[in-house]
Amino acid sequence: MFPLNEIDQITRTPDDYRLLSRIPWTKPDTVFPIAVAQGGNNLRSLVVLDVETTGLNPDEDSIIELGLVHATIDIDLGVIVSINEAVSFYEDPSKPIPELITQLTGIDDAKVAGQRIDGQALVKGFADDPIVVAHSASFDRGMFEARFGHLDRLRWACSIKDIPWREFGYESSKLEYLCLKNGGFYEGHRASIDCLATAWLLSQVDGALSALIASERAITYAVAARGAPFDVKDSLKARGYSWAPVRKVWHTVVSEVGLAEEQAFLSALYFNGGDRAEIIRMTSRERYKQKRG
Repeated sequence: MFPLNEIDQITRTPDDYRLLSRIPWTKPDTVFPIAVAQGGNNLRSLVVLDVETTGLNPDEDSIIELGLVHATIDIDLGVIVSINEAVSFYEDPSKPIPELITQLTGIDDAKVAGQRIDGQALVKGFADDPIVVAHSASFDRGMFEARFGHLDRLRWACSIKDIPWREFGYESSKLEYLCLKNGGFYEGHRASIDCLATAWLLSQVDGALSALIASERAITYAVAARGAPFDVKDSLKARGYSWAPVRKVWHTVVSEVGLAEEQAFLSALYFNGGDRAEIIRMTSRERYKQKRG
């Protein structure tokens, strides 16, 4: 609650206080579409996507809420032109929702009972091949495609990894922190609200959307250090590699300009490392896709 009883003190020493306001797009009575900025001639669709789930494993857990915000952006100017629609769908996971999830999201068994997301109807929302943005794309894409396998060729971008938040002066990439630093708060852990907060954030930070667009367009390479001996694991970890327990391999993602340097690093690290590496070219249609099994 806002401390109304401290108005006089705030007036006397305004530098000792900071004002937060609810992100306007997240208010229950918000009417769409919302005009945000003037656009030019190079307009494209963008969809912000978020899922609430029963857990973190796409092979075992289920979506209980899917949130989507449909927007129009100007590719050249790097601005959101309009927020066209915000929708939320519930789905019954056919098993009890864990109490922890209910406490976190407010979604209980009664709220989703009998609900089912129509996967074919979703296709219409992606018909114009939008950029799909999630604030943790590797998780959201994994959960989304586990449920909607027929929508596995969308163009994905991550508003955590594809925007250099530290270069923009932020110490964390958590959505709530980023919004608070820009003077806004919202009720988190509800899919459509999280989507609206993400879209609002992209409209507030100069250069953030342009960075996201550039990352989505870029070619990257998944590099797997095949044949790496056990004694180089610390060097790989320090380099930013992650261990894939199912595939039993250290792996990372590098830019197109950094590929030759990465191969040279592996060659210097262990015998024929660069030549033995598994290298897969990726566009945004492959990025953040979870390997199954």
